[in-house]
Amino acid sequence: MKEPFLLTFDTDPRAVLEPDHEQEINNFHFQPKLLFAFLTPAVISDFLARYPHKKLGFFDCFEGETPIYEVDLDGQKITFCQAKIGAAAAVALLDWLISYGVKQILAIGSAGCLVDLPENYFLVPTKAIRDEGTSFHYMKPGTYIDLKSEFLTKTKKLLKEEGLKVEEVTTWTTDGFFRETVKKVKQAKELGASCVEMECAAMAACAQFREADFAQILFTADSLKDLEKHDDRSWGRDAHETAINLAANIIKEI
Repeated sequence: MKEPFLLTFDTDPRAVLEPDHEQEINNFHFQPKLLFAFLTPAVISDFLARYPHKKLGFFDCFEGETPIYEVDLDGQKITFCQAKIGAAAAVALLDWLISYGVKQILAIGSAGCLVDLPENYFLVPTKAIRDEGTSFHYMKPGTYIDLKSEFLTKTKKLLKEEGLKVEEVTTWTTDGFFRETVKKVKQAKELGASCVEMECAAMAACAQFREADFAQILFTADSLKDLEKHDDRSWGRDAHETAINLAANIIKEI
């Protein structure tokens, strides 16, 4: 084998273990629209308290159950759940959700700034740098994944209708939370990245492989602009409530 094992993409859509392998046991059926929230449990709970909802099922693994909800947003029923941190975990859940009926995904979460951006500022990734492993199991090797689609165009249009400036960015998706080194940050910026997170490229690859629609809205949290001193700021906490309300308004209209 001349190339690294990770780069040997298999185009066969069949796997030994399929995401819906427990279909006969679970019998879950989820709404096509999914709001995939990389937000705190408190924000998730507050959101659910404001809308009629019911538990449709759960994603079960050794760390416990992740409840999957049907939420009624003013007559528009969607699937809603808290997402998992990191590309592999997020996509394991997302691929499973797609296998049970999800077709349109809007993810909402935070990102670190690589350039001079204020905290709690909203961004829309149109391209992601693939510095994680998961996307390579869903598409051929490459530096980027392109997120441009009709679904993303509609998302941007609805964001503008909400009165928000839409900042289109390239994001750097990394597996190495504690390996965002000076060299890697510089390389990511040279490739056009304005922010960094841990899931976007992988989720987009999974969605494209499964022929589902995908877009993500990010809000700025910490800053890596100063390579000599990381700035936590407040990790974007003040944007969480605004973010979930914004995403809910968009997913119900899209």
